Amino acid sequence: MVGAMLQTRCPTRGVAVRCAGQPPQVMHISSTANQAVKHCVRLRESAKYRGETGSALICGRDLVQELAPLVAPMRALVALDGEALPENIASQRYVTVTPPVMQKLTGLGTCPPSMLAAEVALPRPADLLRTPRGQLTRVLALDGIQDAGNLGTLCRSALALGWHAVVLLPGCCDPYNDKAIKASRGAVFKLPLAQCSLEQWQQLVEAHGLVPLAAEPDRGSSSSGSSGQAAIAADQRQRGQEHGLEAPPGSLADVQRQLADLPVCLCLGAEGQGLSPAVLQRCHPVSIPQAAGGQLMESLNVAAAGAILMFALSRGAAPLLAQLVAL
Repeated sequence: MVGAMLQTRCPTRGVAVRCAGQPPQVMHISSTANQAVKHCVRLRESAKYRGETGSALICGRDLVQELAPLVAPMRALVALDGEALPENIASQRYVTVTPPVMQKLTGLGTCPPSMLAAEVALPRPADLLRTPRGQLTRVLALDGIQDAGNLGTLCRSALALGWHAVVLLPGCCDPYNDKAIKASRGAVFKLPLAQCSLEQWQQLVEAHGLVPLAAEPDRGSSSSGSSGQAAIAADQRQRGQEHGLEAPPGSLADVQRQLADLPVCLCLGAEGQGLSPAVLQRCHPVSIPQAAGGQLMESLNVAAAGAILMFALSRGAAPLLAQLVAL
């Protein structure tokens, strides 16, 4: 850990958790060859090392301050020389560094004077199978997403749109790497995340009565798309009858009511490869209608497609459409 290494290298100066009403005891690092700096670089670059140490590195003042209440106390808080340490961030260790050290530590070419970095404990994986039935009605499942930017952006959209959890199926990149944390704006620390095998995912879908949806490119009026939409519509009608709902006359309120009553698991695959056959065969395919039947553009970026589909399935769609209709 950063704190342990710092204490070993300079025991006379000491490190400590900040106490109320007392100034923090601060350690200073000026060499990029310091073992603590190498430790932070490995946290940023190696998923295996993050798993071994149970830590991740977050970079950026806004992100550090936003996540501070969720990960308190931080294992180490790092600031540039001459900059005041934030008063509202609890940390086990406080460290100041020179600009070259901060650049090495964060991997950034330049760092503003207000730059902060922090070592934080990884959150515990969510045990979604223990969640009471009915509390997970909007679940995002990612299958083989290797691009950290896309994974982080999808988590950010899921959190913003009120989705309840994210499932990472085999082949996904580490959600706590530097790029994913930044792209998610810290959402990977706020959303329940679970890494599942295909069998565990299927158990989750069955245990919570979720309708599995597979995001697929727009194929026009293909038979697979039509059959998938028909299956979803039939499920909606059945759920509506069970809850005493009348058939929708087409109003936004009725459409939204049916969607709200439909617990779903939206599955997204990697760009290019798409969803694995094992996942795809268990899902109802859905697609985003495109101009000219998809002839102008073969497909959308997975993060963009995921955001559109999550919004369409969220409670935010009808209010927005109502605003637009009223214009």
